[in-house]
Amino acid sequence: MLEHGPYTGFLMSMSLLKVLDYICSKISMLSLVVMAGITFADVFGRVFFNSPIGFAYEVVGICLAVCFYSGLYHVHKKRKHVKIDLLEKIFKGRTGIFLAWFSYIIEVVFFSALVYMVYIQAKESRLFGDVFMFLGLEKWIILAVMAGFAMVALVSLLVVYPDNNQE
Repeated sequence: MLEHGPYTGFLMSMSLLKVLDYICSKISMLSLVVMAGITFADVFGRVFFNSPIGFAYEVVGICLAVCFYSGLYHVHKKRKHVKIDLLEKIFKGRTGIFLAWFSYIIEVVFFSALVYMVYIQAKESRLFGDVFMFLGLEKWIILAVMAGFAMVALVSLLVVYPDNNQE
């Protein structure tokens, strides 16, 4: 049974998509903070002690990947992609709606392929036993987390389809 705590009512009153958005945004921000902290500590150690942190490159890379894939949920949900909207300004009416749906379907197809490729990469990394040099952590674990975040981002992309009232 679920006990009542300070966040129980907060999370229960939200939809699953809002909970995913909340969790993904917090994870994205946390990974940015960790990435900045490790980078600062590594540069500080290099400059003042002539001793860099050996695992800094790997941790920063992991944080960057986690930040990117967990942040994609919010980008898809708000439809804030970097895009060229020249055609949307030129074509209005049915042609504009057709172009919006056409580009959306292409986006879904390509992003689905990306999710699948990250999943396959995680499977192959596990099969080959790839390990980070300094951390000693198996790479497939991080790739599986990235595939999970990519799948969540794909869900947000599927939910937010084009409509006539977009900006």
